Amino acid sequence: MKKIVFICTGNTCRSPMAEGYLKSKGIKGLEVSSRGIMADGSPVARNSLNVMLEKGIDISDHISRQLTYTEAEEADRLICMSSSHADLLEGLGIDKLKCYVLGIADPYGGDTETYRACRDEIFSAVDELIEDGII
Repeated sequence: MKKIVFICTGNTCRSPMAEGYLKSKGIKGLEVSSRGIMADGSPVARNSLNVMLEKGIDISDHISRQLTYTEAEEADRLICMSSSHADLLEGLGIDKLKCYVLGIADPYGGDTETYRACRDEIFSAVDELIEDGII
């Protein structure tokens, strides 16, 4: 089983959308999760939930979770939303070859259109990772 972990800051906006999207694809042999580098147990952001529901993907049960060193070590791929997340992981000694950076800006505090654009960027980036054999 290949373990994929999407990483963002609070684990309420970007990484839950990425997790939900990849899970919706039903790819066998993948264990998919998402974590934050500063997560606090908050529910998924309302705008993230709404724009995912527009695509028929329900992430309403998501609760933000803090990434642990053990989870990072055990993952096969750490898909980071920004380079700062990858830099932090590498600074902790996580193998940089496991880290992939999507370069997707945080929509936190934005309107629905901002979240919709973020969702679409995430979908395209995840599709590209699949096509390139990274996932």
